[in-house]
Amino acid sequence: MYKMMSVNPLELEPGEIVVAVQAPNGIVVNNNDVVIKFNFKTNDPNYSFEHEYFVKVNDQYVLPDELRKKSNIDSKFFILQLKKDDALKMLHGQDIVKKYRINNSDGAGSFNLSVESACKNSQFSNNNNELNVYLKLNDNDDFFTFMEDLNVLELGEDNPSYFKPITLCT
Repeated sequence: MYKMMSVNPLELEPGEIVVAVQAPNGIVVNNNDVVIKFNFKTNDPNYSFEHEYFVKVNDQYVLPDELRKKSNIDSKFFILQLKKDDALKMLHGQDIVKKYRINNSDGAGSFNLSVESACKNSQFSNNNNELNVYLKLNDNDDFFTFMEDLNVLELGEDNPSYFKPITLCT
């Protein structure tokens, strides 16, 4: 978690951000299940924005050794990345903040990631329903643990004591 807290979102290369979700067999992570949010607020609305990027599954991404070592027969990795147009939109947002910061010291921004949903297939078990999320912020870095033991029944809920049913994959 320290790695994420020390990240400067203005120094990221959006096209190099990679999200890896380790899910037990029976849980599937699809396009749009993971969201990256990048926001900046100032008193000047021309320099304020709230962007959401729904990341896409990349089946062509080769799983690196560092994640392959964490893999087991009871789980699978889903690799997700920004679409090209979303990476460009994020770059534009970074440029807006950089231009604003040349002459201003106010304003606050945030960069975060959340798993909003997933679906289940016939192998799903209520006893094995936790996800691990790893993040890689640029091509030169390794993946780091972003979230562990994320209960799939609590995804997208502000109230962690509320369990919602997980939908069947279509």
